[in-house]
Amino acid sequence: MGQFIDWVDKLKRYYSFTPSEVKGVIIAILVLAFIISFREWGKEGQFSAAIGLFNFFNAVLIVAFSMLIHISVQRMWSLATGHRVEWRMWSFGLLLGLIFAFLSNGRIWLLLPGGIIIHHLAGHRLGWFRYDINFWALALIAVTGCYATITLAAIMKGISGIVSTSLLQKAIAFNVAYALYSMIPIPPLDGARTFYGSRMLYAFSVFGIVSAAILLHMNISVILAAIFSFIIAVVLWISYYIVFEDKAWNP
Repeated sequence: MGQFIDWVDKLKRYYSFTPSEVKGVIIAILVLAFIISFREWGKEGQFSAAIGLFNFFNAVLIVAFSMLIHISVQRMWSLATGHRVEWRMWSFGLLLGLIFAFLSNGRIWLLLPGGIIIHHLAGHRLGWFRYDINFWALALIAVTGCYATITLAAIMKGISGIVSTSLLQKAIAFNVAYALYSMIPIPPLDGARTFYGSRMLYAFSVFGIVSAAILLHMNISVILAAIFSFIIAVVLWISYYIVFEDKAWNP
């Protein structure tokens, strides 16, 4: 109970976004919303500002909700472990996404908004491993955002079985793509933090998220997709350990 109260206190004191983070998140949301709504500025090849702005607004809602869930889960987990997350926009990644959108006429979504920097909270981490940031903690914080995003896609998939709309389908597609892109092991993306923090955690996460993304596009229930993706991730994770990690330690 004491730990929970301490975590709630940390949320009150450290959860808020800095002005630079707010600016970066807003820019990233607008750019990603433009990318995923690029092909929706009209009908039958005819440009329409009214239709485009409506679809762009819907895209902003999707991206904003998804990004805030992604970052918030990382923030909450980091505070629970005595760290503080700072989100940084990746200007080059956003620019590259815009270039791909124009070159592909919106057919390719390249979603590279940015990543996190982790700071340890002085006086809040006594007694856990060592008094400093370690790679395992960094990897775990980074990957929680990806888990949250693919989980959000699964929840939306379940809702779409009851009430299906084009907006919901687009939100599912965005979250699946966002989770997959986030796992690319290129700094400053979450995948790089996870990969360099723990290859085993990265392997399990990639296998699980990729299989979940594939299964969510198949005509099966969300529960079965979750079970199968977990089984596939475990099997491939063990195979990866036997083929790569075990041989590295026992040549």
